[in-house]
Amino acid sequence: MLKLGWIKADYCKIIKLLICLISVVITAPAFSRDAKELFDQYSDRIFQIRIIELSSGNQTAIGSGFQIDNDGFIVTNFHVVSEYVHHPEKYRIDLVTEHQEHLDLQLFNIDVVNDLALLKVEGNSSGGIDLADKLPLNGEPIFSLGNPHDLDLTVIPGTFNGITSHSAYERIHISAAINSGMSGGPTLNSAGQVVGVNVASSGNQIGFLIPLHRLRSFVNKVNESAIIREDYSTIIRDQLYANQNKFFDELINGDWITSSFGDANVPDDISPYIKCWGVNNSRPEEKYNYSASYCQENERIFLSGSFDTGSVLFQFGWFETDQLNQFQFYKALESYASDLRPENMSDEENVTNFKCYDDFVESVSKANKNIENKVSYCARAYKKYQGLYDVMYLSVSVHDNNKALLSHFSITGVSQEAAIRLTKKFSENIVWN
Repeated sequence: MLKLGWIKADYCKIIKLLICLISVVITAPAFSRDAKELFDQYSDRIFQIRIIELSSGNQTAIGSGFQIDNDGFIVTNFHVVSEYVHHPEKYRIDLVTEHQEHLDLQLFNIDVVNDLALLKVEGNSSGGIDLADKLPLNGEPIFSLGNPHDLDLTVIPGTFNGITSHSAYERIHISAAINSGMSGGPTLNSAGQVVGVNVASSGNQIGFLIPLHRLRSFVNKVNESAIIREDYSTIIRDQLYANQNKFFDELINGDWITSSFGDANVPDDISPYIKCWGVNNSRPEEKYNYSASYCQENERIFLSGSFDTGSVLFQFGWFETDQLNQFQFYKALESYASDLRPENMSDEENVTNFKCYDDFVESVSKANKNIENKVSYCARAYKKYQGLYDVMYLSVSVHDNNKALLSHFSITGVSQEAAIRLTKKFSENIVWN
């Protein structure tokens, strides 16, 4: 038989344990929810965003957006509203609620580099979706919400895979299908908090989000008044200019690693954002051997459906023959060089024609031999964004009339000063052995 003192002691321990458990429950984060619960709670705060062409009244682009506070501020992607940004006189932005109400939206701010736009609607009191304090751990469940293919609101479960490595603009990789029309919608954690903004898909359950810290930084910059139409192009230009100068400063000031390529050394590992690939395209029927190295930054900054920028490509080609005469060999080199193009989409509405300058430049090999290089330098200007250019550089150096090195780069949306500095560093890091 237990003594009363022991009973009291055990009872006190039980009471203390219950108090601790209750305390844990009260202070624990919001409970994990399934897709249906998230749909039921947030369907009135996630909208379809449409761009309406004024003369016909028809939609020309659709996406998604979500409300972030009680003041009517709504987040979406820049690419969802880009038609309006470029031609506000021809389009308007339309919001469609879960009850198929149509409300006009005001464009409040844009971030073209991170593909974000902030809109504002009057008279919607549904409240906002909270931003998470931190990102989920890799492997944790997430839920992407939006309006795919002009359908109603859809919740797509997936898995969080962290911020992609080797990414200049930072994207979160998720295992979930972000379909057309879901751009600008939120991806939530299990507690129903925003961890990123839907932005792109590579198919096969591979989706990408704008990260939480980029979103938070953007919405924290909200001014008391919206940006005005007359400033749209200036704002985009300033954002592109600042971003590209920062990118090229880091690139040019970094330590470039070179590697052997043919009879020369060329840049190889120059930036964590630029990956290099090798290919052998020898053509026996054309009587020469050809190998190439491509170093490319694959991300783009979306400006419009026919115009993007921010691409970087370094390309090297090694040609060698023991069957072609001098004339035939030079014709083969010329044919290859004529196919080189900039890596971005563009049209005459947005860029001027290329202007090119050719010259012959001598360099010295490691063996102190003079190597003559034919150099072509081409640039075209951005019409709406003064001070930004697409630039192509090509150098062809031939040795003994049967070996040749082609060195090429294509950079887009760059300032003149940065292009000159990059050209100097690029050429200095190409050395014949």
